[in-house]
Amino acid sequence: MINTRVKQCCFGPAKESLTLEEVELQPLEAGKIRVQIEATNINPSDLLSIQGVGQYRRVHVPPRVPGFEAVGRIVDIGISDSEFLLGQKVLVAMGGTWQQYVDAAPDNLFLLPPSLDNGYACQLYINALTAWVITQKVAQLSQKDVVIVNAAGSAIGKIYAQLSRSLGFRLIAVTSNPQHYPYQNLAVLNANQDLNSQIQTRGLPTPTVAFDAIGGQAGTALAHTLGRKAQFINYGTLSLTPYDNVFFQCIKQREINFSTFFLRYWEESVGKVVRKEVFTEMLAHFLTQHIALDIERKLPLAKFQSAIESIENPANRRQGKIILTL
Repeated sequence: MINTRVKQCCFGPAKESLTLEEVELQPLEAGKIRVQIEATNINPSDLLSIQGVGQYRRVHVPPRVPGFEAVGRIVDIGISDSEFLLGQKVLVAMGGTWQQYVDAAPDNLFLLPPSLDNGYACQLYINALTAWVITQKVAQLSQKDVVIVNAAGSAIGKIYAQLSRSLGFRLIAVTSNPQHYPYQNLAVLNANQDLNSQIQTRGLPTPTVAFDAIGGQAGTALAHTLGRKAQFINYGTLSLTPYDNVFFQCIKQREINFSTFFLRYWEESVGKVVRKEVFTEMLAHFLTQHIALDIERKLPLAKFQSAIESIENPANRRQGKIILTL
């Protein structure tokens, strides 16, 4: 049998570092489960790992197969007493999902409803679980909280918007394209204008919690909207720039509880059993509350270069994820 996969040979631009290859499929190792992948997606973390930015240069060293989440069906089981069965639909939560077959440890597989759309299913880990854990386990939001979040038009930003409705906390969305923000029933601020002025002009409450996906100056602007003893949670650095002294002075003066969140570190701290329990809890909420995970379009795996070019083109305004299908 042949396994078709994307191979990353080095750090750098996708055109230089990635190739599509076919390799012989090796026998399944004992203790592993083989999944035939049906769909996988492209996240910002995928592109950062390909380029070798920050922590990704240390923990995702080539040669490797990119991708961190996918959906597929079990085709082989190398465990005598496995809880899984052949043909079951599963989410694969691990590195190396941009390929036709993935051999996974059972702890990295999550059972899914068989009728769940593949484009939706393959997005249920990186952004979805991060948003759920941050809101429910880290910030522990209540209906009294007012959350301000930047990069609100991103995939995870849209999840926060929907969770604000289903969980009851108030959300202030910050985006550079407020005219295109899909949830106009929320307070939407322009990221290119002074945030405090907009909050005061519109009579909005002072945020009690900030979720920062950008870092740098955008994170500093977010911190200055908070009141004393608020929470500030950083979970991304899309700007690729660190916080400056002004940011840390603000944090100190206002006695803000500052923390960073990485899904991988949270997983390590709580263990695989708790991770599965929290995922099950999240999935039930997403399905019953009809939390949407948008899809821009689906492309075959062989067209991964075109997909990446489209994502990296600043002129393209996408409404959802590009899904790679097999």
